[in-house]
Amino acid sequence: MTFLQSVPRRLWPILLQALALVALGIGPACWGWQEASRAAQARDQSRDKLEQIRQRLEQARAEAAELQQAGQRLQALQAQGLFTRENRLEWVELLRQTRDHLAIPAMQYEFQPQHPLEDGQGQFLVSPMQLQLGLNHELELPPFLHSLSSHSRALVLARECELQRNPGRPQPPEPGPNILVRCKLDWITGQLPGDQSP
Repeated sequence: MTFLQSVPRRLWPILLQALALVALGIGPACWGWQEASRAAQARDQSRDKLEQIRQRLEQARAEAAELQQAGQRLQALQAQGLFTRENRLEWVELLRQTRDHLAIPAMQYEFQPQHPLEDGQGQFLVSPMQLQLGLNHELELPPFLHSLSSHSRALVLARECELQRNPGRPQPPEPGPNILVRCKLDWITGQLPGDQSP
């Protein structure tokens, strides 16, 4: 005899009601568990999306800061006059003024043809120059180059300089250069994107 056969008939309705109540309890519990699982999954997805948004926001802030710094550098270069056309007459005048101010005994120079350098943001134009100086002493060279760099609207870069004693220097008290200098300089000007002016 099984358990169900041993249960009196009058207890069957109570047993069925108990089973129905258990079933009714299990159903919502299963539904609640499924809903909790969905809610946890939705929460995790929301958390992931929020983290992605935070990362994008940080990246956007970093890029905005980089753009702001680049803009400030560009404004400083524009204020310096770097983005102007080549002006050799102005440069020659600066060379002569610097020579006279520092009392350089001798100076010769020769500009070579200008050529472009591509950099991706704009175009930089380079005007190479061969410079020869006759100096009283070697300590006159750094102030000369610094004066060109600080007073020119172009960016003046010294690529290389050679110094040697003047083999034909005059004997004191005769004036004349004691040191001969040969330098290769680049005079660099910029052209902004979209500016096709020569």
